[in-house]
Amino acid sequence: MWAYLIAPLLSLLPRRWRLAMFGEVGFNWPRATFLSGLVEAVGFFGGLIAWYFHTMYSAVHAQMGVTLEATKGVPGEGAAYGMGVAALATFALHPLTWVLGYFTLEGIWRMLAAALTEESPGTLPLVIVAWITGGIGRRAYEARVPLVADQVTRGGEKDAWALCVASCRPKPDWIYPLTIRYLDEYFQVTGEAAAGATPARPHVYLLNRPPAGEAFRGVREYDPEAQLRAPEEAPNFLLQYFRERAERWRLERLPAAPDLVERGDGAQGWHLRVQSVREKPGWAPGRTIRFEEQMFRINENYRGSAERPFGYRMRKLFENEAARGVMDYWPE
Repeated sequence: MWAYLIAPLLSLLPRRWRLAMFGEVGFNWPRATFLSGLVEAVGFFGGLIAWYFHTMYSAVHAQMGVTLEATKGVPGEGAAYGMGVAALATFALHPLTWVLGYFTLEGIWRMLAAALTEESPGTLPLVIVAWITGGIGRRAYEARVPLVADQVTRGGEKDAWALCVASCRPKPDWIYPLTIRYLDEYFQVTGEAAAGATPARPHVYLLNRPPAGEAFRGVREYDPEAQLRAPEEAPNFLLQYFRERAERWRLERLPAAPDLVERGDGAQGWHLRVQSVREKPGWAPGRTIRFEEQMFRINENYRGSAERPFGYRMRKLFENEAARGVMDYWPE
């Protein structure tokens, strides 16, 4: 019962505030958002209707004398039309009309978001407050904690982790089962550590090696000094979008052709190199490929030639190295 009363109210808060104040409370947030959106839409729409009749009644009475004086000699229908237009303009331009109309539409949007996508968006005024306070807090944090490179520590035999990363900045996307590649090795994020933080590096993350036979998920390259480099200027969104669409259109219309397969001796870090006209789903770094009764592990994806733009470099599996997500491959 309390869930139906409290959860809809809490769903108005931004998600970050809900997690910070109440943690992972076991509420059904999409359902709570749908209920609060329904109450919001119905309540403010009712208020909009009541405000409409109040405004029209008040405006007509306030302007009746002025309108009748200004429309002497005009038929009664013209005078009534003039009063109606004036009252409607008063209603449409009043700030309260816009506020009631906005929250009616917001309630409908929150209902649809909860029902169709199972999301739980908060109300916009609180989201704006959270954005402003978050920006102020972030600037204060950055002024208090200077920017330094991450500290990476490898675990010993007695440690329950294989890699420990201490950072001066949070890594919001470092959650299980994200896999990172560091110095040509793969590690899986297990979570943020509760201990081991220092004033210079207050965020500590623990990683382990992925279980044998498990395909890597969301592989990211990791460089402990990446955050020290100035970020590149973000390109124009529309220009980047149209460039990506044009490039996708070009790749989709390349003529079909057999893959180009090359073998190497491993001196350059690969034993097998494949270039293809089409992107191969599932061919991510760490995946095991079986080709001509041999096992290879994908080291990296790269940009190939104009005719075969999708390239993959692989190396042979080491002795006793576990195969992960084995896929058979035929160049044709």
